[in-house]
This record gives sequence, structure tokens and C-alpha cells, in this order.
Amino acid sequence: LRREKIAERMKNLQELVPNSNK
Repeated sequence: LRREKIAERMKNLQELVPNSNK
């Protein structure tokens, strides 16, 4: 797996549920 793909997935998750990260 590439690190860029993981970073993009993490960014998408944060944008999808930024409240869940709190």
C-alpha cells in the first residue's frame, strides 16, 4: 500500500466525520 493512499483515506474520513475524530 502507498502512504499517499492512506493519507487520502484519512483525509476523506476526517471530512466525512470530523466530529467523530473529537
